[in-house]
Amino acid sequence: MCKEVQEDEWLIGSACSLNMIGRLEYLHDFRPICNGGHVTFGNNGNDIISGYGVPTTGSFSIQRVAYVEGLKHNLISVGHLCKAGHWVEFDSEYCYIMTNDRNTCSIKSKVEGTMYPLDVSLIIGESQLCFLSKAVSEVSWLWHRKLARLNFRYINNPVTKELV
Repeated sequence: MCKEVQEDEWLIGSACSLNMIGRLEYLHDFRPICNGGHVTFGNNGNDIISGYGVPTTGSFSIQRVAYVEGLKHNLISVGHLCKAGHWVEFDSEYCYIMTNDRNTCSIKSKVEGTMYPLDVSLIIGESQLCFLSKAVSEVSWLWHRKLARLNFRYINNPVTKELV
């Protein structure tokens, strides 16, 4: 009996032409597009690309993931991962997604049959962004003083808890 793939599961594939997802709530920085083209599936069916976004854990992100409404299988393209600067390696038991220098393993996925599924919590997580991270040191310290010497960790709480 064939296992039904769940909407929360991601599959790593070398035959995918795009990174695709069917659940809009998983995408950060979603940008809707008009006339975004379409994707064609193995059974010659096709569907419309409604926009692009970024699923992230904070430490690992997949850029330019196409949102295809109603898509049941979330797909990660090996080719797009490699173009984005990741190293993807397969063996008989696991798939490893690493930094391009192969020093850090970002994600390790155990094979199930002939598929390499990922637990969605590895990809979808609370974004851990710091709104002062791109500010010059003078600006960061200015906000620190304006907020009555509030600790930088507390200054970042609204962003990490997605309140802003």
